[in-house]
Amino acid sequence: MASNVSFKDKDILINGVSTQRVALALQQSGLADQKVGEIVGWWLIGAIGDTRPAPFDFATDVQVSDPANDIGYARTFVHTDWVDGEDRVQASATPEELGFNARFHAIENEFDAIRDQFQHLGAGVREIRSDLVGVVRELKSKITALQNELYDLRQQAVATKPKDPSGFGVIGTVNVGEKSAYIAQTGNSFQLLEFAGTTLGQTAKVNPVVNPGAPFEAGTVSPGDMVQIVADLEDLVTTPSVQEVVERPGATIADLRTAVGGALLSTGVSVASILAPLPADAAVPGVAGTVTMLTGYLVGLLPAATVELTRQELVTDAGVRRRPPSEIGAASAEAVGLTHGVAGALARAGVDTTVAGISRLTAQDLTGTLLTAGVAASTDEVRQAVARTRIVSALGGR
Repeated sequence: MASNVSFKDKDILINGVSTQRVALALQQSGLADQKVGEIVGWWLIGAIGDTRPAPFDFATDVQVSDPANDIGYARTFVHTDWVDGEDRVQASATPEELGFNARFHAIENEFDAIRDQFQHLGAGVREIRSDLVGVVRELKSKITALQNELYDLRQQAVATKPKDPSGFGVIGTVNVGEKSAYIAQTGNSFQLLEFAGTTLGQTAKVNPVVNPGAPFEAGTVSPGDMVQIVADLEDLVTTPSVQEVVERPGATIADLRTAVGGALLSTGVSVASILAPLPADAAVPGVAGTVTMLTGYLVGLLPAATVELTRQELVTDAGVRRRPPSEIGAASAEAVGLTHGVAGALARAGVDTTVAGISRLTAQDLTGTLLTAGVAASTDEVRQAVARTRIVSALGGR
């Protein structure tokens, strides 16, 4: 953009208009001086066609090169060999011979020259170190400022984000007959969502009683319970209100704790007891990533004996079981319970059906793929298979 800024006396003209007159008119309208300065400043910035902030520049002056640090030493001492039986060795100089004294003084001069060169280089190293400290401090200051700006923007975005008038969220878990369900609040009403993701019964108009929960016990949990816990965690994270949280950029464990409330898993384990030891500011990377993260955390708590028992029970293929744990992820997911027909249908649909490949997906992803392919599969079978692959993949890191 062409700039049309000029100067007249002590005034700045923008497109021929006096900034002094504009500033005075704004002041007379009742605007504060700071706001007047902002308006005139942005007006000037817009006139010169660049609204971006000035590029960051270091105050520490770091030179590309310094002649003082160049290697200037060159040897000047040259020894002339003596000849046995012909040359006389003596201390003082003669017309024919320098003598020991002159020769050794010349060597001293060489050492002095080398010392001077090292002193120059040492001074150069100290200067570089000083410059480096200055640059690091400036970077620290700049990065801290950027971090604070991003934090303020995030807080502003959270504060200004429109609130969901329905107040939808998971507030607990109940047993209805032989089925377990999450309690999802919608305004003053409550829905019961079965663990497989379907709505259970009609909307309730009264506050349901939340079942008491038990903490996760790594020392006594069975392999079967571990599979059910991981499958239930995926069901919980894929409920709409929780999924909205974990897929939000910048979401953390603290946000997830708020979203799941007092939810229990079908084994009776409190989700709060699983999340409580995790750092509140740890990121939650989407549905599959969050479940994988939680699975890895729970597997990391298991005693060595439980780890081995879990590997023995979940890896049904004896040949695959004999592989090193770190290599089991490359085996077919059939080795951990996915049926041959389902695995084949998924492979034909382009899905990576290795243990590691299935562990990175969700049961919803796989069920949707199977429905598109026209293959009927048990939802519970898919849930269990995905949970087993997650656990086995996590065991590979133990």
